[in-house]
Amino acid sequence: MNLEIENNKLKEAYQKAILNMPKETIGVMQEHTLHRVLKFYFSMDLKNQEIPIGKMFADVVIDNKIIEIQTKAFNTLRKKLDVFLKDYDVTIVYPMAFNKKIHLHSEYGELISLKKSPKHTHVLEIMWELYKIKNYLLNDNLHFKIMMLDIDEYRTAKPKIRVRDKGYIRENQIPSYINQIYEINKPSDFLYILKLYDLPNQFTSKIFAKKCHLTIKKATTALNVLNYLNVVKRVGKEKNSYLYEIV
Repeated sequence: MNLEIENNKLKEAYQKAILNMPKETIGVMQEHTLHRVLKFYFSMDLKNQEIPIGKMFADVVIDNKIIEIQTKAFNTLRKKLDVFLKDYDVTIVYPMAFNKKIHLHSEYGELISLKKSPKHTHVLEIMWELYKIKNYLLNDNLHFKIMMLDIDEYRTAKPKIRVRDKGYIRENQIPSYINQIYEINKPSDFLYILKLYDLPNQFTSKIFAKKCHLTIKKATTALNVLNYLNVVKRVGKEKNSYLYEIV
C-alpha cells in the first residue's frame, strides 16, 4: 500500500465531500463528516453511493461489492448483513482515531483550546465491535478494512447538568491522514496483526491486555472472538485464568 497515493485520495475525497454537501448544511458542523468523506474515498461517483438493496441502503456499491462504513455500534449492522451477505461481497470499513486533535469551542463558536489527545486507539479494539456480529464472522462474503487515521475532532462546550456530563458535545470529526490500513479477508489475516505484538507462546487475558494495549474487559472480548475464529485456542489454565496459544 502506497500511503502517499492513499492520502492524496483522502484529500480529494474531502474536497469532493464538501463540494457535494447539501447547501443547507454548508458551514454547519456535521457529526457524520467522517462517514461522508470516506464514502467519497471509496467512490468519487455519487451514482455508487447510497444504493437501495431490498429495504436497506448500502453506503457504496461497486461491481456487486458493498462497502459499509461503520464508526461504532456494529450490532446495528445485523439486519443489513442478513440482506447483503446473501448476494454480495461486503466490506465493513472501521475508521479508528490513532491520533486525534481536539478543537474545543465555546457555545458561541470561539476557539477555547486546541490540543492533541494523549489517547491512541489500537487495531485490536475492533474486537469489541466484532463481538456484536460474531455469528456473521465466518461468512466468506464478509471482509473488513481497519483504517488508522489522524482525526480533527470539533467539540462545543456546554454546561454540565448531571455529574456524568462531559461538559462538551462532539460536533464533527474530519479525517486528515491515513497511517495504516489493515485488510481482513479471512480469519487467518488476524495472525498478521497478532504478530505485531510481542506475545509469549502462552498467555492469559491479563498478559494479552498489556501487550495489545487493551483493557482487561476488551482483551477478554477479543480473545473470545479470536478463539471463535480459531486464531487462538485455549490450552489450559493458570490459576483462575485461561491460557491461550496462537494457532
